[in-house]
Order: sequence, then structure tokens, then C-alpha cells
Amino acid sequence: MKSHLFTDSPIPALARAVQFAAARQKLIASNIANIETPGFRPSDVNPREFQSALAESIEREQTTPTGGLVFDEGGAVSFGAEGLMLEPTPIGDNVLFHDGNDRSAEHLMQMLNENFYAFKAATQLVRFNFGMIDAAIRERP
Repeated sequence: MKSHLFTDSPIPALARAVQFAAARQKLIASNIANIETPGFRPSDVNPREFQSALAESIEREQTTPTGGLVFDEGGAVSFGAEGLMLEPTPIGDNVLFHDGNDRSAEHLMQMLNENFYAFKAATQLVRFNFGMIDAAIRERP
């Protein structure tokens, strides 16, 4: 009974979303920290690719339950024994500067803000779900 409490709820998917947003935040922060480094090319992982992989994993779990969300191998995002692994690719959509750098502070800040709000939304949904579980345990609304 206890094992189905978390696997039959949105909590595993939300946990994956929080893990992805946290790892992507580190990647974006690294891009910002190196914005003045000659020859540095910022890299990123497409959040839409993660979202589609998460949707496929949820759909697969609903049709044939395995007891957890399993991601396909070979994508930019993978979950293993070590946790979340990102395989970022260079962004490369800007004009290169004379020092070989591809910097766009505005674009990096936009990515940072979008990722922050995705993280905030996922953590708030996790908090809400645990609040509902807590209310059910305490038998109070």
C-alpha cells in the first residue's frame, strides 16, 4: 500500500522536473560565469526534449507499471545510479565575437529566469501534493 502512495501520484514526475531544473540551473550559471572567457561557447539542454521524454515515461508507466519512471537511453537527459546526467550541446545561435566567444547576456538571463520559474512551479506542486498527503493522514482538510 505504501509503495503505491508515491508511484500512483504526480510526485515522481515532479521530482524529475525539480532535478532537471536544478541541474540546468547549474549549467546556465556556468554559462553566465564564463561569459567573458575567450573561446567559451555556452551550452544548454533543450527543456522541451526533457518534457517530451518525461511525458513518454509517464505514459509508459501508466500503460505498463514498472514501479518508477524510466527514461530512454541516448537522450540529452538520463537518470542513472549517479542521479541525473545532462549532455548539453553548444547553443551557438549568436554571432561570434573577435575572441571566439558566443556571448549573449540577455539570452542567458532569459534562460535563467525561465528555468527558475519552472523550478519554482514544480517545487510548489510537490509541496501541495505533500500537503494533501499530510491532510489525509491527519484527517483534516
